[in-house]
Amino acid sequence: MTWFLLASELSHRDLVAAGDFFVTGRRLPSGKRAAPLCTPNDLADVVRENAGKRGATGAAAALRRVRVGVDSAMETFTRILIVDAGFAEPVVGFEVPVDGRTLHPDLAYPELRLAIEYEGEEHRVDPRRFRSDITRRELFEGVDWRVTRVTSDDVFVDPQAFLRRLRRIIDRRTSEIA
Repeated sequence: MTWFLLASELSHRDLVAAGDFFVTGRRLPSGKRAAPLCTPNDLADVVRENAGKRGATGAAAALRRVRVGVDSAMETFTRILIVDAGFAEPVVGFEVPVDGRTLHPDLAYPELRLAIEYEGEEHRVDPRRFRSDITRRELFEGVDWRVTRVTSDDVFVDPQAFLRRLRRIIDRRTSEIA
């Protein structure tokens, strides 16, 4: 019910991000996830039960974009930006087997072997995270995946430049794989 009450207060994008959080569960230090606060079906039930009430239209629209497995609001914002620009929706939580373990890019176009990784400030300022990101990228590239890194500037400052870059990368990957 909390998510539904937020529908009349938050932007569409923020409501989707909140929904993603509610249905995903936070990632634990072990790499596993805590239990989610609810399921997508729970959110759908709340929307249905509150049809016609303030926020119901916005909640219904946001619910269609809520996805399980999203690790941050910025991943949600990136996915929405990509889809709203007319690209196919990237996959959330795709599993890429690498050296006996499984990596999960933030967003993926599996058929193109294209990973989209959101890089927040902690990726730059935390030396351990920075080194881990380098290893992670090399692991993806070792199994012929292309990694595209996205920052807050790409989402908020100059999204058109990011979208042009993504279009070029997708076109290139499409021709390489064809």
